[in-house]
Formats: sequence, structure tokens, C-alpha cells
Amino acid sequence: MEGKVIVILGPTCTGKTSLGIKLCQLFNGAIISADSRQVVRHMDIGTGKIPAGESNRQFEQREDRWNVDGVDIFGYDLVNPDEYFSAYDFTEYCRKVFPRVSRNGKNIFLVGGTGFYIDAVTDRASLEGIGPNMELRKSLEKLSTEELAEKLRQLDESIYKTIDTKNPARLLRAIEKVSQVKKSDNANKTVPIFEKATYIGLTAEREILYQRADGWVDSIFNERLFEEVKLIQTQFPKSHRLNGLIYKSAVDYLNGATDLDDAKQRAKFDMHAYIRRQQTWFKRNPEIRWFDIFQKNFDAGVTSIVESLVNGESELNG
Repeated sequence: MEGKVIVILGPTCTGKTSLGIKLCQLFNGAIISADSRQVVRHMDIGTGKIPAGESNRQFEQREDRWNVDGVDIFGYDLVNPDEYFSAYDFTEYCRKVFPRVSRNGKNIFLVGGTGFYIDAVTDRASLEGIGPNMELRKSLEKLSTEELAEKLRQLDESIYKTIDTKNPARLLRAIEKVSQVKKSDNANKTVPIFEKATYIGLTAEREILYQRADGWVDSIFNERLFEEVKLIQTQFPKSHRLNGLIYKSAVDYLNGATDLDDAKQRAKFDMHAYIRRQQTWFKRNPEIRWFDIFQKNFDAGVTSIVESLVNGESELNG
């Protein structure tokens, strides 16, 4: 017997993983992280794998997963910082992991803020079995970040508006995917990983999300984050990962390009922009049932939905 699939999504700093752990403890679940940054090894602090201020949690890093407070979390540490990983790769990973995790009725909580990963796995975004196109990639790698962004805008403006246009790796893969989707046909459509998912979204007023993100940045901008940066610079010097959220600001500080306060402020601005992109992406899915994390007993409402779902009491995805 296979378990249910519940998606816990929303902007960063809404407590998705903490809620997912609680629900897994209550309803015999395991988490698969849907976060494009948390798939990378050695990047724990700046990606939120280890939540700031939650040192009381019981962490154990196993060979193929993490275990936090007795709950298995899959999807962390899948590649090294200098290795490529796309939504296609994530979908293939889930295709292998889902059957193993969900056997004997174990419920799966797909938890994260990378909307494209979630849509790919839940079959809302059709990848049509698209793998890397090495010939196309070689030609794209010659382009600047600005040229890649403009090329994507011309191909698909809707994706352009929701992607990090300063991340060349994500731009490259998006162009690669869009280019091949336009040439594909539905005859090659892959079999869905599972039949149905229930979507639960966590949110709050945008200014509150900004404040929470700012607090998180302040809490992680310390020597532990800097150690991660130094390790990647030393062991993976060709990695593009240090150009991403949080890490780019940390690099600028360590290189003396800016002082600590300015580096943190830049990181906060980047987080605000990321939150806006996440909100824009998730608006595309009308099946999400949203909960304001500052509404009294919101988690009880979520728990009630999941309880009804796993007990088969009602259809809750409408």
C-alpha cells in the first residue's frame, strides 16, 4: 500500500520544514526536500538545511538522507558544489526514491520553496523526459549572464519573470528545457510518479516575510557560513554556487569588497527579491490551500487536513 503525497510549499522563512517534521511525526511520514539549493553538499548554513536557532533538534547525516528528530529527510546533499543538477535530475531522483519511501503506507511530504522542482515532480510542469543537451549547452556557455537572460525572455517570458536572472546555471537549464519542450510532442510523455498530491501553502504578509528573512540573514552571517564559503573556494574552485543567494554576499565580504553590514544588507535585498519570485510562481497553482503562519492555530488547521487525507475521509484537493 502506498502512502499519500502532501506538498508543503511557500516562500522562504515560513517554517515549512519544521511543520513538515511535525506532520511526519504525527502521520508516519518522510520528507523529500524540494529545494534547488539544498541538493548541494557542504552548503548547509546558507541554504537553511540546519535551521538557525534550532540547536535543540537531533540531527543525523546518513549515507542517503538526513534524519531530524526521528524523521527521514531525502533530497539533501545529492551533488557536489561543482556538479550540475536540474529539475529533470530532481524528477529522476524522486522517481527512484518515491517507491522506496512510500512503501507500506508511509506518507510523503514534499517540502520546499523551489516551485519548478515541485511542479516538475507533481506533473504540473511537463519535462517530457528532457535530459541535458550538451551541444546546445556548449553554445550557451559562451554567452554572458545578461545574454542568457535576454535569450530566455525571448523564448518564454513567463519563466523569465520567475527565475533568478543573475544565476547563469539556472538560466542555461531553463533555456535548454524550453528549447527542447518546443520541439517535443506528447507521445514521449513520461509516466507520472504518483497519481495525486495535496497542496498546502504557508504564507504571511510580504513585509512580515521580509522581516523574518532579515532576521535569518542576521543569524547565519557568522563564521560557520564563512567556513562553508572557504571550503567551497578551496575544494571546488570552479563552482558557480557561490554566486547564489547568501553566498555571493559572504564572498564579497571575505574578499574585502564590502564590509559586514553592507554584505548582510545586500543578502537581505536578494532574499526579498527571492520571496517575490516564489510568490509569483506559486500563484500559478490554483490547487494550493494557503495558511497564514501568523493566524492563530494555523498549524491545527493543516493537521486537520492531513489527518482527513491520510484517513481517507474526504477529497481535499479541490
